Amino acid sequence: MRERSARPGAAFAAAAAFALLAGVASAAPRSKAFVPTTNTILQAMAGALGGSARIAKIDTIYFEWHVLGVQIRNGSQQAIGGVRTHQRAREGFTAAGDDRMEALTAAMQGAPVLRVFIPGTIHESLSIVVTDSGRYVRASNATKCSSASEGLCVEPTEIDLDTAPSHVRTSARIDVTESGYKGSFSESDTCAGIASIVPVGKANGPAVFSVAPSHPGRCTVTFSSSSPQGWLLEGDQGSPSGNSTGALQGPDLSREISYVYWMTFAYLHAGALPGSVRYVPIRGADEYELNMQPQGGEPIVATINGATFLPDKIQIGSDPFEMIVIPSAWKATDGVLFPMKMTVDIFDAEMQMEYSLDKVQLNEKFNPSLFTQPMPSI
Repeated sequence: MRERSARPGAAFAAAAAFALLAGVASAAPRSKAFVPTTNTILQAMAGALGGSARIAKIDTIYFEWHVLGVQIRNGSQQAIGGVRTHQRAREGFTAAGDDRMEALTAAMQGAPVLRVFIPGTIHESLSIVVTDSGRYVRASNATKCSSASEGLCVEPTEIDLDTAPSHVRTSARIDVTESGYKGSFSESDTCAGIASIVPVGKANGPAVFSVAPSHPGRCTVTFSSSSPQGWLLEGDQGSPSGNSTGALQGPDLSREISYVYWMTFAYLHAGALPGSVRYVPIRGADEYELNMQPQGGEPIVATINGATFLPDKIQIGSDPFEMIVIPSAWKATDGVLFPMKMTVDIFDAEMQMEYSLDKVQLNEKFNPSLFTQPMPSI
């Protein structure tokens, strides 16, 4: 067995694909007047009779599943090993993008895996005081940003400046960093007429901003990043164990963003996770292909049935971490269709699984503490 196939939680990541495939029971069949565009296909997927509004109101989906079987192909030997189990797990995710999956029984391989995904913008602020006393007061609450700093780090957190002509220090420097974040930082402030804040060079992390005083006063500067926060845990009920607990990064985080993007119907209603959807015509085919690109996530290619407007196939990511899901046996829960069975190929079909969905409940209540970021294991 290849080691990446044995990664704890690989089966759980695939199990989450059940929710990726949720459809709408009221989807309207295609008529001769149907003109396939991105918007019309999405509207048909949501359903002609209030399906879009119904989906927009879904905050949390709870589901239970069990594994029918797993086959793992081991390199050139093509040896097939089988695993049969009846596990139960549940996953809670909200329209805001929070995601948590919990194993209710022992995992197939290793300890139960919990995933916590908290997207959204991170903010950090600092205060600036400008005087005309001719005396500079050192920043009273400086921080030390380093590569090990977690989250957004702004240094210093307080700045005192002076507009007196005799004062030699007429500007200050602000360092803005975030470990693992390479995107841009946005800046907003209440410093109009008091001080000007401008980026020095690029505004990508790590970034430097310059502060120049204008008139006496007090104001606040806020820096923001759009870095999603993801955590991978081993243990039960959120209690980490082992050394795999920590921030999701790289492909793991990108795939998680894509899972949540589809699971929360972000492509169907405004105010959800950001991303783009594009219809790509397939010449001569009685299907539609939607290419989705969640912001910060892996690409999603959904092949939509031309008659039912339910997905026939979902492809997430790209080689070597491509996952292909084939759903079947659709059943409605509160008007929303879910596949009761599916097959999943991971790692270019090196790991193949069959899943059965037992139970789905919508708008279940979850304790907000479930989404609290844990302390990383040592």
